[in-house]
Amino acid sequence: MDNDIFSRVVKNIILKAIAITAVLCFFYTAWISDLKIVQISNLKLFDSFFSLKYRINGSCSKIDDMVLVAVDDESVRNMDVRWPWPRSFVAEIIQKISDEDPAVIAVDLIFTGKSQDQEQDRIFVDVLKNTSNVISASYFGNDGRHVVPEENIVKNIKAYGFVNKPRDQDGVVRKMRPVALTGAGEIIDYSLSVKVSGEFLDQPYYDIISELPLLENHTAYIQYGGSKKDFTTIPAWKILKEKADISGLKDKIVFLGVSAEVFHDSYPTPLGSMPGVLIAANETATYMTRDYFNYSSEFMNFMILFFFVFIAILAALRISVLHGILLNTVQIIIFSVLGFFLLSKNLIIDYSGVIILIVIPSILLYGGRYVNLAIENMMLKKESITDGLTRLYGYKYFDLRLKLQLKKTLTGGKSFSLEMYDIDHFKNVNDTYGHEFGNVVLKAVAGVLSDNCRKSDTVARFGGEEFCILMPGAKQENALKHADRIREKIKALEFTTEKGEEVKITISGGIVSTEEYISDDHLNILRAADTALYSSKDTGRDKISIFDKEDKLLEEKK
Repeated sequence: MDNDIFSRVVKNIILKAIAITAVLCFFYTAWISDLKIVQISNLKLFDSFFSLKYRINGSCSKIDDMVLVAVDDESVRNMDVRWPWPRSFVAEIIQKISDEDPAVIAVDLIFTGKSQDQEQDRIFVDVLKNTSNVISASYFGNDGRHVVPEENIVKNIKAYGFVNKPRDQDGVVRKMRPVALTGAGEIIDYSLSVKVSGEFLDQPYYDIISELPLLENHTAYIQYGGSKKDFTTIPAWKILKEKADISGLKDKIVFLGVSAEVFHDSYPTPLGSMPGVLIAANETATYMTRDYFNYSSEFMNFMILFFFVFIAILAALRISVLHGILLNTVQIIIFSVLGFFLLSKNLIIDYSGVIILIVIPSILLYGGRYVNLAIENMMLKKESITDGLTRLYGYKYFDLRLKLQLKKTLTGGKSFSLEMYDIDHFKNVNDTYGHEFGNVVLKAVAGVLSDNCRKSDTVARFGGEEFCILMPGAKQENALKHADRIREKIKALEFTTEKGEEVKITISGGIVSTEEYISDDHLNILRAADTALYSSKDTGRDKISIFDKEDKLLEEKK
C-alpha cells in the first residue's frame, strides 16, 4: 500500500512537471522569444560561442588569399589631403595594384557623380580602361534607391555590387545580404562580396549563393574568419609613396577601402569593431569556403527547450534549493557545451530559452515554496512575540531587543535612547467607559506610536497602559523632540463613546539616553526610563521628562 501511495505521488509530480513545462515552452515559443530583450540576449550568447570558436580554430585559410589596402589614419596624416582624395590618387593606387596582377581588385568606395576637376575623372577612367578586374561598390539609400558609380566608371569596371550591411537589433553586424530583391522577389543586384567571390572562383553569381541557407529576411550569418589582426594590411599612403612591398599581390583578392576612425565606417561584430571593408572581406571568405551556418527547426528548439526545462521543473517540485541550484548550474553548463558544439558544426539554435526557463521558473517555484514557509514561520513568530490587542511587540521580545542593543553599545556601538509612556488616568477611562472603550484607546495610542517611528525602532506594549520605544542611534535631544511630538499627537486624538460622549486622553513619558546614563544591566536602563516617567506623572502629567543620572532609580516594577 505504501508503495502504491509513493507511486501515485511520483506520477502526479511527473505529470505536474510535464504540464508546467509544456505551458512554459509554448508560452516562450509563442511570445517571449519575440521580445527584443530576449532576441538580443540570444544574439549575445551567439557572439560568446562564436568568439570561443574563433579562438579555438583560429582564422580562416581563405584570408590568406586576401590583402587589405587601407586608407587608415596613418594614410590620412601622411598624404595631408582632405578626404575624399582626388580620384587621381585612387587611380594611382589601382594602377600600382593592377601591375602586380591580382585576381580581383574590390574597391569599397562609392564613385557617384563627377569631380569638379574633370581631369581627375579622365585619369581615373583611363586607369580603369587598362584593368579588367575592378569591382566597385554601390549602395541602397534609405529611400530604397540604388546608388551606383558614375556612368563612365561603370563602363570601364568589371562590375559593381552593393555594400549595405544589415544590422541586428543591438547594432551588431552578424549577417550578410547576398542579393537585393524587388517586392516581387526579383533580383535587383548582388552584393560586392558575392561578385568578388564569383570572379575569384570563376563561377556565376547565382551559383555562389545557391546553397546558402537564408533567414526569412533574406540574410545569412557571416562566418567571420578573421579579425583585424588576421588580415594582411597595407596602408594606402605607402603604395602612393612607393614605400610598400606589394610584390605578393599576384592572384590575390585586394580590397581597397577606408579604415580610419574619422570616416565612421566601423561596425561592431562578434569579433570586435571592424571597418566595413573588412566585413566585406569576411563575407567574401564565407562565400568562398561555402562554410555556411544552418538554423535549427522550431521543433528541434522546442524539444531541446522541453528536455532541459522539464528536468529543472521536476527538481524544483521535489528537491531543496541548494540541490536545485547545483542541478540548474550543471544543466546550464551542459546546455552551453551543447550549444557550442552545435555552433562549431555550424548549427545555430535558440540559446536564451533554456537559460531563461531554467532560471526564472525555478526561482519562482523555489521562492514560492520558501516564501510560503517563511510567511508561516513569520506569522507563528509574530503571534508569539506580539501583543494580541495592539499588534505591538510584547514585553519579552522588547526585553530581548534591549539586552542586545545594550550589548552593542557597551562593545563600542552607537548610543540609543529609550522612551517609556503611560496613558494618564487610564484606570478611570476603563472604569467610566468600559474595557471595550479602553481597548479602543490602547489601539489608537499604539497606532500613533507605530506610525511615528523608524523601521529600526522597536515599539512595544510594556504593560497594561504602558508602552516603550527603543531607538538605536537616537540622541537624547532628538528623542525628546520625538517624544513630545507623539505626546501632542495623542493629545489631539478624539474619541466618542457609544453614548456619544467626547473623550480626550493624554500621556506622560520618560526618556533615558545612554549618552547621559549607561549601565551594564539592561534592567537599570528600564528603571531609569521608569523613573523619568514617574517624574512626569508626579509633576502634573501630560509631559515628557528626561532621566537625570543623579536621580535615584525606582525599584523594578516588572
